[in-house]
Amino acid sequence: MGSSRTSRRWAGSGLVALTVLVTAGCATMPDSGPPEPVDPPSGAAQGVQVRVIPVPPRDGQSPRQVLQNFLDASIADEHDYQTAREYLTPEAVKKWQPDTGAVILAATNPDSSSGDGDPDHATVVLQSQEIASLDGKHTYRATSDPHYSASFSLINVAKDTGKDSKDAATKAQWRISDLPPVLILNQTNFRNAYQQADRYFFTVPDPSLPPGSPGADQSVLVPDPIFVRRRIDPASAAAAALAEGPSDWLKPAVRSAFDGTSPAATVTADATGSYKLQIDGVNFQTSQAQCDQMAAQLYFTLVSLSGPGSVEKVTLTAKRGACDLSSGQARLLSWAPGSLTSAANGGGLPYARNADTGQLIRLDNNTPVPGVLGTATVPPALRPAGGQLGSFAVRRDGRAAAVVSTDGKGLYEAALDDSAKQLGGALVTSRAPSPDQGLGSPSWDGFGGLWVVDRDPANPQVWLIRGSSRSTVPVDLPDGRTVETIRLSSDGTRAALLLLDPSTKTCSLALGLVVRVAGAQSGAAITDVRAIAPQLADVTSVSWADPDMLLALGKESDGVQQLHYVPTDGSGSGTDNALQAVDGMTVVAASEDHADQVLADSKEQDPKEQDTIYSLFGTAPPQWRAYNHSGAVLPAYPG
Repeated sequence: MGSSRTSRRWAGSGLVALTVLVTAGCATMPDSGPPEPVDPPSGAAQGVQVRVIPVPPRDGQSPRQVLQNFLDASIADEHDYQTAREYLTPEAVKKWQPDTGAVILAATNPDSSSGDGDPDHATVVLQSQEIASLDGKHTYRATSDPHYSASFSLINVAKDTGKDSKDAATKAQWRISDLPPVLILNQTNFRNAYQQADRYFFTVPDPSLPPGSPGADQSVLVPDPIFVRRRIDPASAAAAALAEGPSDWLKPAVRSAFDGTSPAATVTADATGSYKLQIDGVNFQTSQAQCDQMAAQLYFTLVSLSGPGSVEKVTLTAKRGACDLSSGQARLLSWAPGSLTSAANGGGLPYARNADTGQLIRLDNNTPVPGVLGTATVPPALRPAGGQLGSFAVRRDGRAAAVVSTDGKGLYEAALDDSAKQLGGALVTSRAPSPDQGLGSPSWDGFGGLWVVDRDPANPQVWLIRGSSRSTVPVDLPDGRTVETIRLSSDGTRAALLLLDPSTKTCSLALGLVVRVAGAQSGAAITDVRAIAPQLADVTSVSWADPDMLLALGKESDGVQQLHYVPTDGSGSGTDNALQAVDGMTVVAASEDHADQVLADSKEQDPKEQDTIYSLFGTAPPQWRAYNHSGAVLPAYPG
């Protein structure tokens, strides 16, 4: 589904073409051609949008018809739901608060009404599968409840019509007297009526690090996905959601420069793409830094809504003072979203390991990296054995890499320059009995923190290494699950996790919030872990594809393995965003930087054949093309 972009927004004709492809679930694989980046789908413009014209209540409608028309009217493009409220009694109007939340169902077809023939009272029940909910802060949450049920009470408010006469039914005026307080709509209407965007907040300083150290004071903007009504002044709605503060889930890891201020209810815009917002409760003449930060938050929030080309400048004005931020200035901000990605730090090249020698190589030119990890005779612990190789992760600045030993028992780090002549001691060790139960693939956050999972069944744990400090990180996991794989976002606030179910030996995709903790032994904790792709029964690989989007290699129950773009709020439908995978695919590699193409490796069935790394490119439809035939495996971008 939709997402925000630091340097672009996935929209326009390319998006439509990709949406058609995704729905068809197909991809082709020609033999050759230059690699190009592929744009994931964006729910903000997905499908054909339909403007709903509400119909007011009419005499003679049955209770079931009244409820159905009310549900249809409630998703019409009316700011105050005026027509929908006509279906309610005065008491029900007070109870119904559609802006406080929503329930998204698979279908909204009311059951037959019941009332034992009572001409004055009736009850209609709505039963369906609950797909998700939207809270008062516009935050989407997948729920997957197959047994949602809601009762609606109705009364006949017709007067002096002879309710016992033969024509009473044609003169009945049924109105809803009791109902759930939130908006209820089906998945199709939700996509039509709502648009996804990101509001942006700053990472909080890491209290566990000494002042001045990497990550201790540096802030970067983090996306917080929301949904706003598509055709009811979405810019003002997004700005209001930004001013309200972050979602309850993200709140412990971020801060907002809008705190303590009172923005106006409306954002104004002109034909040049200049947006203006009045702010009360602050003096910008004495708070210039706060004004600049607020302008950055608003700018990137509006860009996520309508695309970078449509926002030329934002201006904030207070009773005293003002500030503005142009698109050119925004691109240079040190705290811009994605500013801690590998490309922003000079390390956006793809890497892999040579399956025959174990060398770490650059995939763009197929040459070994400098230093001990690229030498012709790699250290014994890293040499291939029995077709096995340990995974690796290049630091986001491209100056160092961490590699897991072939037996899965040790994690090593070495600089990627000629000064690294020898491999030092292991940073972390595992006592796992086999490589597939030992240390998993490592991951770097944007502040230089190195994360790795020890999958030892006797003592599963997550490690965080920062400089000379190393400690285990507590993870708030569902009962019985263990972490199989971890991938950190560049901003260090979110961890994509593959969680192993020991009963089925399959992995599900989840997202955890990384909270930095002062005084704790680890300095961090992964909390509030939640499933974000419940439709996928088994996920084998995951990679960050954008600051608010993951790319997962997995399959549904009884399905085939496919690539799935998964928004971090779980609002993707899975099958809508599926791309066909190549047979034998084991690893997918993407990047938060749009310029990097999607890579994946495929293990050949014939052991005499070299494994192949493929690149995905194009939009109509995307195509897999061989990227490397020289026996490279485990492709990965820095991070």
